[in-house]
Amino acid sequence: MRGAPGKLLYTLLAILTSLALYAASFAKLPVVDEQAESYFSESIQSATLAYATIRGVNAVVSVLKESRLELSPAGVGVSLAAGQILDPIDDMTERLSSVVVTAIVSIGIQKIGFEIGKAASFQMIAIALLLFVPAIWLNIRGYAQILKWILKGCLLLLMLRFMLPLSAMLSDAMYENVLRPNIETAVENLSVVSSGHEALSNFEQNGDEGFFSSMSGTAADKIKATRQAFIKMVDNAENIITSLVSLTTAYTAMFVTQILILPLLMLWILLAVVRSQSIETLAAQLINRMHSLRRDAGMDQSIPSSNTPRQS
Repeated sequence: MRGAPGKLLYTLLAILTSLALYAASFAKLPVVDEQAESYFSESIQSATLAYATIRGVNAVVSVLKESRLELSPAGVGVSLAAGQILDPIDDMTERLSSVVVTAIVSIGIQKIGFEIGKAASFQMIAIALLLFVPAIWLNIRGYAQILKWILKGCLLLLMLRFMLPLSAMLSDAMYENVLRPNIETAVENLSVVSSGHEALSNFEQNGDEGFFSSMSGTAADKIKATRQAFIKMVDNAENIITSLVSLTTAYTAMFVTQILILPLLMLWILLAVVRSQSIETLAAQLINRMHSLRRDAGMDQSIPSSNTPRQS
């Protein structure tokens, strides 16, 4: 189809495609988006639970270290033993808390990127497609190079729309098959210790009741609860340290995968696509087609086709 009817057809096609993409921006991809959203919600919930458990263990350790004189009435040796057991756990919980917070932030950033891509990618492509309409009707100097960049931008946005959910699906596969069992086992082991934090906190809140309360049953109960917490900590010291190491490894692997490996892989793919010769060929064919439409209408006699050889 040549001349004005051809330009009208391409204009109508660009406008309809733009409207379809804009409408598609409000819809979810059937499987990919649902699985990505499920991964984000479950992983953030799991990481938050792990963080709360770790802080509970750290709180118990802090209370026991402050109560070391009550726990060691027989002499200095017991106090030194308590310090040897509690100091490594205290240090590991502090470091692990930072690692888990970093992992939560990384998941949150990935989720924000996913939501932005889901909401804006198709809309931006729809707007970019409308920029092709002036190229069909007008002879604008330098517009060919602009169209090439618009075409590359549309392709990049389209890839991001699908690559971010696919990245979340890869993270979900690693989380479900590799990390989740170890994380749940470690959190369950640590909850045995962190569960005593609430009882010790209640004693701390009721501890400032004066001299007579120190001689009452409340003080005795506090000492008893502190001793039981310390005994539980000693009995489970090996499991606690193993669980802390397991959680550190799991959340470090999650952070490295989500912040370093997958983003770098996506960047490499995007750069490879941008530099691909096929995009240049497609852009040249599209531009030549627009020039042909204008020549058929008698509007573009001055601009030669990029594939037309020059006369020597």
